[in-house]
Amino acid sequence: MNKQILRKLILYFLIPVQLLIFTFLVPPFQKPDEQAHFEQSLLISKGYLSCTKKSNNMVPIEKKYISFIKTPYLDLLTHGKSKLPIQIFLGDLFSNKQDNKKINFNIDHLCSFPIISYLPQSFTLKILSLMHINPIQSIYLVRLVMAILGYFWFLYLYKKINNNYKLILLFTFALPMTLHQISSISYDALHIMFGLTFFTLLMGRDVINHVSTKKYIKLFFVLFLFLWSKKIGYETFFLFLFLISFEVKPMIISSLIFIPFYFLSKLNGSFDLQNSLANQVINPMHQLNFLFSNPINIIKAVTITTIYCFSFYLQSLIGIFGWLEYGLDPLSYLIYGLFFIYVIIETKHASSLHKNKTILLFVTLIISYIYIILLAFVFNTVPGMLTAHGVQGRYFIPFLPFIILLTTQFTHKIKYLHNIKVNESVKNTIYFLVIIYLISATFYSVFNRYY
Repeated sequence: MNKQILRKLILYFLIPVQLLIFTFLVPPFQKPDEQAHFEQSLLISKGYLSCTKKSNNMVPIEKKYISFIKTPYLDLLTHGKSKLPIQIFLGDLFSNKQDNKKINFNIDHLCSFPIISYLPQSFTLKILSLMHINPIQSIYLVRLVMAILGYFWFLYLYKKINNNYKLILLFTFALPMTLHQISSISYDALHIMFGLTFFTLLMGRDVINHVSTKKYIKLFFVLFLFLWSKKIGYETFFLFLFLISFEVKPMIISSLIFIPFYFLSKLNGSFDLQNSLANQVINPMHQLNFLFSNPINIIKAVTITTIYCFSFYLQSLIGIFGWLEYGLDPLSYLIYGLFFIYVIIETKHASSLHKNKTILLFVTLIISYIYIILLAFVFNTVPGMLTAHGVQGRYFIPFLPFIILLTTQFTHKIKYLHNIKVNESVKNTIYFLVIIYLISATFYSVFNRYY
């Protein structure tokens, strides 16, 4: 019974409260690239779905939104350690000013963003604009809509997933970094949820031993949405399909349908790719030549990056917020680490993977990691450096369920913790106190940064 109480505390107390903290306590644009994501959502809500030329793409936008985007004290918050000026902010928050005069706004930096990732945000912004809600209130309401959508989407997945993997799904969604991004105006929100949906379908009750035509359609469709919702970096997820017991013919047919649609979905990123290849500061062509001039260079780049950045990846996977400027206290990170161990031990193995599929899972995760590191090395690292820049722990959230799944394949014989006997009421009290502590620590961390 105490296990169910812990799960319910996380499901119905920890997660909702954390979502509210990240929704309302974090000021506008203080989440990774949220300003650009807000701009993209706004453009789509106005009907601007793509760029028409390589540069100088201008569209008319109401001045009230431009003024909000360029708010000086929000810019200072983003690029420094300043606090939010409460009186000025509250004045803007409850302002009724509606300057609807349209001025031209350059959208070149938004040409490669995937449209699908912003549909809920854009629809909400459209409704709010019709209701004449001011921009600063709009960003909070859009965050709230995304938090609610993500939460109930997760509850549906939690209900549907194989019981053996419920804790894996719960741990991934309950991470502060997941909740931080779910409650933001960002393509991360839908990307993470599509990733969790894909894992849920893949680990379904019937998918291990039998896959129906309907299941193939669902799997490939969700995989397509998942890959479409981000730029590039997650193409290796296609290999996870081979974890199921598949039939060759329908797999080939599904793949042949999937591949051209996938490439069509990436056409909107061509502007970004062309600009990146022509960038003389980062210089991707130089980086590619360096990597392929000697295979040892690939090993060096991946190894050195891993050595220097592993602790950062781990910490930022759990939660480093804002623009990577503040996080949780050490005890909170320790608690989430213990929660990870708890999930590993408690995950049952009625559907353990076959040895060959375990090897496939391991190889796919390794390839995925190398792929992401090398993409960052080519497109986000200046020549002369061997440490890939730009990779953050949140990029690995969609991989986390598969990492846990792999880990559990080697730990199902661990049973010694089950021999520890603790009074049920004591356990429940400990669980409750831990949840209260995590909520308080998150609240303090965010409040102390901005107020």
